[in-house]
Amino acid sequence: MKIQYTAFSESGLRMKENQDSLFCQTDDRAGLFVVADGMGGHEDGAYASRQIKEYASKWWKHYQQSGERPGFLRTVQELKEVFNAANTEIFSHTAKGGICGSTLAALWLEESAWAVFSCGDSRCYQARRGIFKRKFFQMTADDVWENQSENIRGMSRQEIENNKNYGCLVRAVGVQPELSCSIQSNRLRERTLFLLCSDGVYKYCPDKILKRLSFFSLRSSRLKSAAWDIRRQVFQNGAGDNLSLILVIAEI
Repeated sequence: MKIQYTAFSESGLRMKENQDSLFCQTDDRAGLFVVADGMGGHEDGAYASRQIKEYASKWWKHYQQSGERPGFLRTVQELKEVFNAANTEIFSHTAKGGICGSTLAALWLEESAWAVFSCGDSRCYQARRGIFKRKFFQMTADDVWENQSENIRGMSRQEIENNKNYGCLVRAVGVQPELSCSIQSNRLRERTLFLLCSDGVYKYCPDKILKRLSFFSLRSSRLKSAAWDIRRQVFQNGAGDNLSLILVIAEI
């Protein structure tokens, strides 16, 4: 498997501290990519995102040193346990009654297959050129109040958008004793681009631009150029939050 990537993480124009963390590592057979966005407005979001990065880093070092690799499915389970361990660390560190957490969007590539882990509202998109048409779509679902059907049943769109809970996270790493994390996986059938980002990117860069630049990257392999254009768009629109992005192209 051939893997290319580029990444950036910045504080933006309005934030004094960057509470996001990134992890990106590859070898000739596999790759792990993580975006963790520390929850602002609560206790030490930077600590929470940093723990996810550190647990991923420790696992990767062990994975590299291991003489026998467990295979794709077993590794996906190991990574689930790694993120759960980070969840336990963050939760146990938080004072009683406090909230400390981070979102998670992670991509694992190995043996011509991929797995995506998601918790919170950081996102993973996928772009690929199909047989008949190009495909670009958001792979992950935002874990926010308005996306829970039981919360909005019988409400109008205006009522939903005016609700005090609109946009509030309902899941994050570290806010509960046990981690609730979505996982999806599939085979890698063609040259594919994965775009992982925090909400500080997609809230300030329209999907149509992410789509256009994703296909530009997929066609040209100019990942750094596309990442810079996305960053520029975010800053032109105010860059009101920390912004973190990873672009990955994988092919067999």
